[in-house]
Amino acid sequence: MSQNGKLMPNLDQQSTKLLNLTVLQLIDPFIEEILITAAHVTFYEFNIDLSQWSRKDVEGSLFVVK
Repeated sequence: MSQNGKLMPNLDQQSTKLLNLTVLQLIDPFIEEILITAAHVTFYEFNIDLSQWSRKDVEGSLFVVK
């Protein structure tokens, strides 16, 4: 399949989870399992003095792991 001109693999949910786990274990071999995932998140910081949120330059997939 193609999305924005990129070739996208056709993986089921379990295969995707296993692939993500394998990649994460390359970074940290002590990761045992993926508990929760979010496809895309953005990081914000709250300034208490101004009572205001500001968007940071951090975004992407989120994995909560054990």
